[in-house]
Amino acid sequence: MARVENLIKRVRHYAAAVWAENIKEWKLELTYKADFARGLIDPVVYLLPYLLYGVALVGGRESENLARLVGTTDIVTFITLGYLFIGFLNMALWAMGFSLRKEQFYGTLESVFAAPVPRWVFTMGMSLHSILHQLLMIAVQIVFILLVFSLKVNPLGILPTLLVIGLMLIALYGIGMFMASFTLIFKQGWLVSEALSSIMMILTPIAYPLAVLPAFMQKLALFVPTTYGILTARHFLMGERIDFTLRDAFVRLGLLSFLWVGFGLVVFMLIDRWTRRSGTLSHY
Repeated sequence: MARVENLIKRVRHYAAAVWAENIKEWKLELTYKADFARGLIDPVVYLLPYLLYGVALVGGRESENLARLVGTTDIVTFITLGYLFIGFLNMALWAMGFSLRKEQFYGTLESVFAAPVPRWVFTMGMSLHSILHQLLMIAVQIVFILLVFSLKVNPLGILPTLLVIGLMLIALYGIGMFMASFTLIFKQGWLVSEALSSIMMILTPIAYPLAVLPAFMQKLALFVPTTYGILTARHFLMGERIDFTLRDAFVRLGLLSFLWVGFGLVVFMLIDRWTRRSGTLSHY
């Protein structure tokens, strides 16, 4: 009984730390309101070229070639749903590592790391802020697209899509931990983030069907969690044809989540230990 009470007490302690880190990030972000507003508008601006190029190339909103490849004709909804996942990918590749970098900028990394909680709890707080921030940007994008283009989605697919996104976020948290570890050791962790981001953006079928990629890239794409997230979400919301069963999609996402989280945590802990022993944690 005492063991259970201690466990509950520890979980509450960790949850409070996660929430405190999340609130701290929001306060810092909202301090610079103009930059915060720009951050909400940018994703909409970046989305428009994808949509306009797509409509221009196929000669309208409906595409028979897209229907032949994935079983749906609406290129605007197809691209918009895929593009929404870029934010989640950026969250994993950029946000967590950059949050650590900001602590180095401010000179507060050692103080934050001295908090009486494990490092993964601290990074979960950063991750929670990134997820909430990303959901806010997605809401802005959806409102804009609904007003200008409209979206044709199946409302019954929203709930299973949220389940898929939740599972995908667990895997992306593992990737985020992995990327954050590069900030500890290289400081300029964005070099690795940028290289990996470019590769994953190509492998992930955001604005084009998976079938247009070369065969070896299609196989590599199956190791990226966002591939299953996008394909399955579009399957639920607009009937995109997928080459695997829904059971396989959830099983593979679950497996990728387990592998990426385990791998990310181990790499982060090893590098964190190395930087503290070598005395380079505070180096800037």
